[in-house]
Amino acid sequence: MRSVGGVSVLSLFVPLSLLLAGAPPLPAFSAAVAIQHTGSPKPDQPQDETDRLFEQYFDQLYGRQYADALATSSRFDPDEDNKEGQAIVKAMRAAALLGLKRDQEAAKLFAEADAAAPSVSLVSTLQFDAGLYAENYEVAAIALDRMIARMPDVARELDVDGVSFLLANEPKGQDLQNEERRVALARLGFGGAGGDYFISSAIEILVKRGEVASAEPLLFKLDSPSLVENLLIQRRYAALWTKIEARAGANLHNFRESSVLAARREFDEEPDSTSKLQLLIHVLRSAGKLDAAIALQSKLPSTPDALSSADEDTGWSINEVALALHRAGRRDEADQLFASLNEAKMKNGRWRVSMFINRLELLVSDGRFDRALPLLDLTEASAAVDGNAYARQLVRRLRYCTMSGLGRKAEAAKLLPELLKQASDAPGATIDALLCAGEVDRAEKLALASLKDEKFQADFVSRLQARPLTSDDPSIWAKRWQELRQRPAIAAEFNRLGRDMPAEFLPPAIELTDEPARIPAPSGWTEQG
Repeated sequence: MRSVGGVSVLSLFVPLSLLLAGAPPLPAFSAAVAIQHTGSPKPDQPQDETDRLFEQYFDQLYGRQYADALATSSRFDPDEDNKEGQAIVKAMRAAALLGLKRDQEAAKLFAEADAAAPSVSLVSTLQFDAGLYAENYEVAAIALDRMIARMPDVARELDVDGVSFLLANEPKGQDLQNEERRVALARLGFGGAGGDYFISSAIEILVKRGEVASAEPLLFKLDSPSLVENLLIQRRYAALWTKIEARAGANLHNFRESSVLAARREFDEEPDSTSKLQLLIHVLRSAGKLDAAIALQSKLPSTPDALSSADEDTGWSINEVALALHRAGRRDEADQLFASLNEAKMKNGRWRVSMFINRLELLVSDGRFDRALPLLDLTEASAAVDGNAYARQLVRRLRYCTMSGLGRKAEAAKLLPELLKQASDAPGATIDALLCAGEVDRAEKLALASLKDEKFQADFVSRLQARPLTSDDPSIWAKRWQELRQRPAIAAEFNRLGRDMPAEFLPPAIELTDEPARIPAPSGWTEQG
């Protein structure tokens, strides 16, 4: 799949915040740690009752029952000399007030809590969570920036989904602060082996500012093959090409092996972590080690009962295995794996909007329109409820292409006005749809008009590559993109904005061998270069 900055414009690797209608992930705040600081709510209160009240408070807060949470927080009354406990209770009250839109009162209490106990990280983590849940992203950003400056170890360990959600909803009118936050997160090594997106974002910011020397050290932290490829094909990063190429190895071997080594190390340290398993499967697949990625299916739920309780990370792991199966030529197995996940009965599986789209994506990309047709309504319904504008345009593209592919031209024609009306939500996907239907002239016009958007410029260069990259899968419209590139105006813009990936760095042939228990460190890779 064509990838821009590691995020596939065809939806397979899109962060949840870019597909969902809009809800922050559940935080992982530890009530048990708060209890250690605050003690019993009243001098004669039994400890088990204290535990119950804390659980009640956080259930109410994260359930958006803010008035109840405020009432519960008032039941805590730490001793006068317990400064940490008093600070946390103030932060608890502030979090509830924030949810009630009593912002000034909340801000005052958060400030008092921080001043009283500046070393208590729970004050800042609670403020961060509360800001996300109350959709007061400026408050959440203040807390994150405080942790980055004062408690980098705490900031480094924050939930990646929560931070990603904030970055997707950063305060408006604070461009410099927002950029500095992203650069600081990258320099901290935020996200660990899965933090390449943050590093890539920081490199983009620094290069755009002309601070190439400041961007170069971050290259040592980056090892995602698709993100490295993006740097090597976008002309805006030409000043970094020599440094990257010196470290790359044939077929970007060093980056691919480094990414696997880092992900495997983290998984070995936390073998029960569903997020670490998901990352390992992803990097194995991206490194071309398909057998190894597919083998990890044995660690995933497979029965309907087991799948019904799968969490989001497990869902993404299943997604990754399905993509590996597809790339290995086992298309029916990939489709069945998606079906087993998407058809499982779940109480809260709205994140599966991504998997509904991805299953349909592969079928349409392969030209299996008869198989795709029965899934259109279900996927559209999921995107309508749980998806955002980007996700909904992806589904419009898939419906238009399916109808065109089945020869149902009249039905496709009825879809075209809405597809074009929403083109700005996903320009690349809209162009896909037009190319799928043979509308090359219209696709050219839309592509040239969309180039004023810098994000689409990167997408444009990636999609027009002469040879497939790491994140690319064969599709029915890939050939049409090459036809589009033959248009003089398109070719001129491609040459202005990018280049073809040098042949020596193209992805290696798919590797279908058993994965060794341990992978040696990549050769020639040191922080000194």
